[in-house]
Amino acid sequence: MMEHYFYKPRHISALIIGEIAYDVAFVSAAETLCDYLHVNADPLDIDKITEVNQLDLIFGSLSASNEHLYLPLLQQLKEYYPLIKIVLFLQTDNLLMLDEILALRCDRYLSMKNEQWAVLEHFKQSIKKLNNDIYLAEHHYFQTLLDFSIVSQTDVEGNITYVNRNFLNTTGYTLKELIGQNHRIIKHPQTAPEVFTNMWETITHGKVWRAQVLNRNADGSDFWAETMIIPFKDEKSGKILQYLAIRHDITEFLQKEYFANEIKRKAQEQEELSEAKDAFLVLFTHELKTPLNAILNFSQYLYKHMPHIDEIPKSKRIYLLEQIYKSASSMLENVTNILDLSKLRHQKLHYNLTLFNVKEAILDVIEKHNALALDYKRMLFFQSNESDPYITSDEYRFKQILSNVISNSIKYGRSIVEISLTADNEKIEIIVQDDGKGIQDKEEVFALYTQSSSAPSSVEKKGTGIGLHFVKLLCEGLNFEYKIEDSPPLGGAKFILTKRLKEQKNV
Repeated sequence: MMEHYFYKPRHISALIIGEIAYDVAFVSAAETLCDYLHVNADPLDIDKITEVNQLDLIFGSLSASNEHLYLPLLQQLKEYYPLIKIVLFLQTDNLLMLDEILALRCDRYLSMKNEQWAVLEHFKQSIKKLNNDIYLAEHHYFQTLLDFSIVSQTDVEGNITYVNRNFLNTTGYTLKELIGQNHRIIKHPQTAPEVFTNMWETITHGKVWRAQVLNRNADGSDFWAETMIIPFKDEKSGKILQYLAIRHDITEFLQKEYFANEIKRKAQEQEELSEAKDAFLVLFTHELKTPLNAILNFSQYLYKHMPHIDEIPKSKRIYLLEQIYKSASSMLENVTNILDLSKLRHQKLHYNLTLFNVKEAILDVIEKHNALALDYKRMLFFQSNESDPYITSDEYRFKQILSNVISNSIKYGRSIVEISLTADNEKIEIIVQDDGKGIQDKEEVFALYTQSSSAPSSVEKKGTGIGLHFVKLLCEGLNFEYKIEDSPPLGGAKFILTKRLKEQKNV
C-alpha cells in the first residue's frame, strides 16, 4: 500500500524575555531555529503577544532587576496555558524571589553564571525537544484518527493516490482496483449531482467540505459516510496539491435512527388511530342510536294502540311502518358496511362479477336515497348523455360505492345534489357533486375514521367516518378510479368515479 504524505507538524513559536532579548547575535541565530520568534524585553507587552499568538516556548533570563516584573506574568501564563514550556536562566546570587520562581515548576532552570556561554545551544535543544514532543503527540492523535476512519487521498483531479485498510475493508475493493482510478468509482447513482458540484466548488477554493454522503461498494451495496474532505496547499504558492478524505461509516447509526423514528411514528399512528377509534365509536353509536330510538318509539306506539288500531288513521300507520323500515335499513347498512370493511381490510371480500346496466344501477341507488334527501331537504338531480353503458363488475358493490358517496353529498350539501353519467368508447364517468362547504383534506378524507375538516365540530359531523375509506377499498378492488375535487358550478365537493373500458372485452 502506498505511504500517505499528508501529515505536517505545526510550526513552533517561541518568546525571548529578559536580558537575553538584548543579545543581538543570539536573537539572530535563534530566528533560524524556530518558525516564529517573538523578542520582548518589556514585560508589559507579554499579554498582547500571548493573546494573538500560540506560544510553545518562553525562553529567557531573570535577575533582581526584572524578577518582580516578570514573575506575576509568568505565574498567570502558567495558570492559563499549562502546556507552554518555560526555560529560565537565573542569576542565583542576587535573586530576591527565588522561592516563588521555583514554585513556577518550569521545564528547565539554568545558572546564568555557568551556562551563559551555551545559551544558544540550550535554545536549540529546547526547540528540538519541542519539535519531537509536538510531532509525536500530534502525529499520534492524527494517526489514531486515520486508523479509526475510512481514508483516501487523491490528486487535484480526484484520482486516488492512497487508501487505508479501512477503506478497502468497507468498500470491498482491492488496492489494485482503486489506485489511479477516479474517486467516482464509489459514487452512488442516487446522490444528486448538486452534492458533488457543491463539493468541488468548496474544496477547489481551499475550504474544508463536510456532508453525509451515500456511497456504493464494490458488490453494489450502499453505505452512508460522514465525510470530510481537506485540501492541502503549498505554503509558498498557495496552490492545492492534493485532497484528503476522512470518512466514518454511519450506515448502522442511520438504520438505528430510522428504526427508532419508525417505532416513534408507528406509536404516534397507533395513538392517533386509538383516538380516531374512540371518536368513531361515539359517532357510530349516535348513528345507531337515532334509528334505533325511532324503531323503539314507533313500534311501541303501534303496540300500545293495537287493541284500537283502527282508530289510528291508515296514512299514519303506513308512515310509522315506513319510518321503522327506513331506520332498520339504515342500521343494517351501517353494520353491513363495517362487516364488509373488515373483510376488505383483511382481503377476504369476494366479488360477484356480472354484466349490468350502469344507468339502471345509478337510478336504483338514487331512488333508495329519496327518503334521506327528503329528510335533509335536498333535491336530487340526475342527467346522462345518450349512451346506455354496460360494465362487467360487482353490481352490489358498485351500488355500495355510489350509496356512500351520494349519502355524504346529501348530508354535507345545502340544497342540491347532482349526479351525472357520461360514457364513450374509452371510459364511463360518474360525477356526484353538491353545494356544501367542500372538502379541504381531499386525500386524508379517504383514511379510516377520518371526516372532512370542513365539518370541524361534532355537531356538524354527520357520519361514521368509514364511508369514504370503504369507497376507497372497493374502488381499488374493482379497478375504479376515484378522486375528489372542488365543484365550480355548485361550490361544494365533486366526487369523480371512472371506469376504463379497455379491459371490458365482452361489452
